[in-house]
Amino acid sequence: MSKRPAGALAGMAMILLLAAPAGAATRSPEPSRAALFAVPRPAVPPRDVVVGRASVVSARISATTSAASTSDRYPIEDGSGATIAVNVTAACQESCNAADPAAIARTVGAFIHGPEVELVTVQLDTPFQLSFDCGYAAQACYFSSENRIVLSGDASLGPDGASREFVLAHEYGHHVAAHRQIPLPFPAAIDWGPEHWSSYERVCQGHRAGAFFPGDEGGHYYEDPGEAFAESFAYQRFPSDTVKWGWTPVLRPDVGAFRAIRRDTLDPWRGRSGHVLSGLVPPNGVVVRQFPTPLDGLVSIGPVGSPHLGYELILRSQAGKVLRTSRHVASRNRIDYTACGESRLRVAIRPTGGAGTPYRLTIRRP
Repeated sequence: MSKRPAGALAGMAMILLLAAPAGAATRSPEPSRAALFAVPRPAVPPRDVVVGRASVVSARISATTSAASTSDRYPIEDGSGATIAVNVTAACQESCNAADPAAIARTVGAFIHGPEVELVTVQLDTPFQLSFDCGYAAQACYFSSENRIVLSGDASLGPDGASREFVLAHEYGHHVAAHRQIPLPFPAAIDWGPEHWSSYERVCQGHRAGAFFPGDEGGHYYEDPGEAFAESFAYQRFPSDTVKWGWTPVLRPDVGAFRAIRRDTLDPWRGRSGHVLSGLVPPNGVVVRQFPTPLDGLVSIGPVGSPHLGYELILRSQAGKVLRTSRHVASRNRIDYTACGESRLRVAIRPTGGAGTPYRLTIRRP
């Protein structure tokens, strides 16, 4: 998974900048021609930040949590008996207007979820603490290495009109993605979105086209599919909410996206499946077998048994374009190919000896 920026450090930098004396300021350089034509970012600041590995920031959060005087597990009340940990910082207990751990647990219980729900911890901060823990203007953050959501203990609306419950749903979407598999060569579901959603939303194709930037929460926050998945997860829970969609329009969720989110959450992808093709190369010298590829990811085609085949393999698109051939493959004649938006592929088997050559192939796909 690509390293995401620590929003809290950015927040500290902003505070230091504002605190600097006027004489210390330097004149900004003249903007480049490219900057003059750059598309401006939305006025609303990014909703959150995701931190994937331990850092000074997460160490500070751990210290803050250990100092909290309220830390316990609460039932999510979905009928399963599951519980989650909710921590309230000491400062939040004194000044927050909605630091109710039991209510937070019930809110999480109303989200669609799998067994990952019992791994999550929700920490309630004061708004001031939140700016240090999550970054300047962030409404929340998620620490994937700690399964920790940091959220405001105040029940106020964000600058985009998002309720605290909506923001919590967004962060829980990150938690779901952090506990889902995604096939090679994609790095991590928390960056790309889980498998069914990312395939439905054509994240692979968008990334290749330079339109999506998985894991980039800096200048491409609103083109980050991992963030768009989390926001879509929140929309799935609150479909009538008036929060305006701020991400790239092509990732705005529809009925199909909501269906994929439910499947990724309740019946997630668990690994590649395989099946065997076998037969004889016909007298005309070529046999073509077609197979579906409904999900994006690595497809592998290789012989069962001896690598001395007596035939070669040619992988083609549904339209007939040659994608790979075993002629130039050194690894036991196996072909590896990343399906990226194709719904079906074809493998052609051509003998290098006489007709009637037997073949037996294993096809593994997402």
